[in-house]
Amino acid sequence: MSSADDIIPSYSFDVSIDGMSISFSKVENLVSSIEIDTIIDGGSNNAPVLLRKPKRNPDVLVLERGVYTSFSELKIAMFVVGSRVGTVNISVKRNGRTVRMFFISGGVVVRREVSPLDALDSAVLVECLQIAHTGMVEVPLPFGI
Repeated sequence: MSSADDIIPSYSFDVSIDGMSISFSKVENLVSSIEIDTIIDGGSNNAPVLLRKPKRNPDVLVLERGVYTSFSELKIAMFVVGSRVGTVNISVKRNGRTVRMFFISGGVVVRREVSPLDALDSAVLVECLQIAHTGMVEVPLPFGI
């Protein structure tokens, strides 16, 4: 018999950039990719040869959050466009327990964006931070963490 926690899990996540925990409401582009060359040789190409080639385009991690004023939130101001990011750790939690973990090393902030300012709109001001990187690794976790 399974419990409601197993059937409808409640997911949350924590993001840490260079050791600083920063709150985000959305994380997009959790992607790691490679580029390949396909070598087709001879007449019958039932099995073309795939070769890994150097990556030309970085993957881009997109982090979004609602903006509010607080002294603890001044740390995001450190990440200006062009600044280097040493590490990004993303911990995915289910019911308070870490179930998946992603790690990115060696990135660069390529874009910061704030949603449009409209005095007649009651929408939340959203800030977007984009970090280009050359690869993401999922950290294997043992069961029961």
